[in-house]
Amino acid sequence: MRKHLIVCLSFALLNIFSTNIFSSAYSDNNAIDSVIGKPGDASNVTRIIKITVIENRFLPSEINVTQGETIRFVVKSGGNEQHEMIIDTMDNLQEQAKMRRIHPETKAAEQNQIRLDPGEQKELIWQFTRAGTIDFACPLPGHFKGMRGKINVEKK
Repeated sequence: MRKHLIVCLSFALLNIFSTNIFSSAYSDNNAIDSVIGKPGDASNVTRIIKITVIENRFLPSEINVTQGETIRFVVKSGGNEQHEMIIDTMDNLQEQAKMRRIHPETKAAEQNQIRLDPGEQKELIWQFTRAGTIDFACPLPGHFKGMRGKINVEKK
């Protein structure tokens, strides 16, 4: 009985800790802006980029934008599995993938990510404020190694 209680408490604490990681990772918009950009305003969209998610790949997997652009990503799942698209640094994406292996049921809840059911289409509007290379990936278990992409942000 005591061993069962300890195991239950351990799982409860792990769940609380991982939920806090997901919910607070980008609570400060300045932290996002300093690295990967920020959520965009629909009225400032300069271009629409369509992405298809199929067979554990993003098509296209490499995208070029210009610093300052606000992009409306229209992402469609063309397969039979759930997928996510998260725009972030590779370090953060790797951490998300580790956490999804522990808690695959965790829903995408941040402004830099979307979750798609099979056949579903969603939009993500993002403004790229700094030049450089930004990553995107699907962190779901078994997807992360093959489902990655790059966004090349060219200097204005």
